[in-house]
Amino acid sequence: MARNRYYEDEKTVYKFSGKSVKKALKFCVPYRKIIITMTVMMLVMSFVSLLPTMINSYIVDYVIGKKGAFGLDWLTLAAVLVGAYALAVIGNAVFSYFRTLYMTKAGHAIVRDMRYSAFTRLQKLAFDYYDSRPSGKILVRVTSYLDELAGVFSNSVMMLVVDFAKIIIIAAWLFIIDYRLAMIVLVVTVPMAVCILLIRKTLSRRRRAYRNKRSNRTAYIAENIQGNTVTKLFNRVDKNVGIEKGLNAEVLGRWNSITHVNELHFPIMEGFSYIGLGLVYAVVIYMVTSGLGLGTLTMGKLISFISYMGMLSFPLNDMANILQQITMATSNLESVFEVIETEPTVCDKEGAEELPPIEGDVSFRDVTFGYEPSHPVLDHVSFDVPKGKTVALVGPTGAGKTTVVSLISRFYDVGAGTITIDGHDISRVTLYSLRRQVGVMMQDSFIFSGTIIDNIRYARPEATDEQCIAAAKLVSADEFIRKLPDGYYTKTSEQGGGLSTGERQLISFARVVLTDPKILILDEATSSIDTHTEESIRKALDVILAGRTSFVIAHRLSTIRKADCIFYIADKGIAEAGTHAELMEKKGKYYALVHSNRDISDSARDE
Repeated sequence: MARNRYYEDEKTVYKFSGKSVKKALKFCVPYRKIIITMTVMMLVMSFVSLLPTMINSYIVDYVIGKKGAFGLDWLTLAAVLVGAYALAVIGNAVFSYFRTLYMTKAGHAIVRDMRYSAFTRLQKLAFDYYDSRPSGKILVRVTSYLDELAGVFSNSVMMLVVDFAKIIIIAAWLFIIDYRLAMIVLVVTVPMAVCILLIRKTLSRRRRAYRNKRSNRTAYIAENIQGNTVTKLFNRVDKNVGIEKGLNAEVLGRWNSITHVNELHFPIMEGFSYIGLGLVYAVVIYMVTSGLGLGTLTMGKLISFISYMGMLSFPLNDMANILQQITMATSNLESVFEVIETEPTVCDKEGAEELPPIEGDVSFRDVTFGYEPSHPVLDHVSFDVPKGKTVALVGPTGAGKTTVVSLISRFYDVGAGTITIDGHDISRVTLYSLRRQVGVMMQDSFIFSGTIIDNIRYARPEATDEQCIAAAKLVSADEFIRKLPDGYYTKTSEQGGGLSTGERQLISFARVVLTDPKILILDEATSSIDTHTEESIRKALDVILAGRTSFVIAHRLSTIRKADCIFYIADKGIAEAGTHAELMEKKGKYYALVHSNRDISDSARDE
């Protein structure tokens, strides 16, 4: 059962996580030269970007007043100041360009490496990980969350450095120009900063809710894309559109709540700026009218002071915003690292050995297993299947037939007991060496994007076209494939759009046969194939199963009765075992199953 469904919000705590940052820094190490260079460049840029305002004060005091300074006449000084102004503006633009260029590249490269690590881990995780999470919410973690992190790595962290440097430089300039007026600015700035932080804290909660609702919507869309056929079959289109409309409304509502709070920023900043400006003007007027005098405060310096005062609120706001982005980014990092660092429950154990070429003897010894440990599906199950024998698994739905074959290929590890192949405990051998010798054909046949022959070759990339075609012929897929527009090179879409369910099963069957496994597992493998094709496959199965140990889950007696042994799975174990004739003579659960199934009972009358 999935722990978290599309309509359930993820329980994510937004707080600054030093551990996540340390983990992220490991991904930054390969790009440290670029990051350090850009950091130094941006610190220089912080200073350079503030020079034009200071230059303005000299222009007002010495150029407009036609006074000289620094040993230069006013005209020469004007040329120098204008040149310095132009260089500062151009230098700032050039620095900004290269910072954006290289940090964007570095940021996206870091995210690319994280995405690769996350995808690699997802490929290794066992089925229980996917059983417990909606695919849409897994998808969000390795797409949207990482996309958001790209902006943090390429821009936010560096801008935090720039804004902090700007605040220090501006504050220093203000005190250098006039410490009395600077104290007034400080008195106004502190409550403004507190207001900004409070707004950001409110935004944090609302963005959390927004992100959860967006994740829910993505999960629902992914679920409906996968279940599109069922949606149409049961006339659920209007109902599902209504649910999606509701989810969209929730996302929009959360976004609007963010907007309402976010729009308070500029009015508050503007209000405090006007208050500060008014106080500065009031003090200056008082100093002039009271006879205290302005001291060293000139008109140019006053203009620069007012300009710097206005500039101070923006890096403060940006810092609050960036800190919140970084805080949220660490939450994204936690979600991403939850994927990257999740240890597969089924993996190669320490000291695992290669499984040598097998004969196919399979044994269960006191095996207990449950998808939830407290609810076992199989309880103390034991059996032996000699090499080359075919076992049919039958029984009521949910009894554990698929569970048995899933354990043989180690889709899951047993809770207790052991499973051996040729005497080798399969939990002590490498997964690769096990699965390359065990072929599994499931009822749900997945077709990948590519071509027909690519899908057949999927499990054995080195196979030649001739070998792929031979496998297709063996399972009676060659005839329908050659009728397709481009034969074996016909393009296929995700999940085999344009192919019937039976055709998809035949392609998947050919894919399994191509691997030439010693143990073959067929889980309802011919359930969607027409009678004519099944007859062809049944003849081919006599060849395919020869010399192989096979486990077949099927409902058709034509498949079941040829088995060397039939296991009736019920009550958490094997309730009955024997050949078709033996079990029919016993008149137990298998006998009742045969006569309760129209397809089986009709065939059984010939027995």
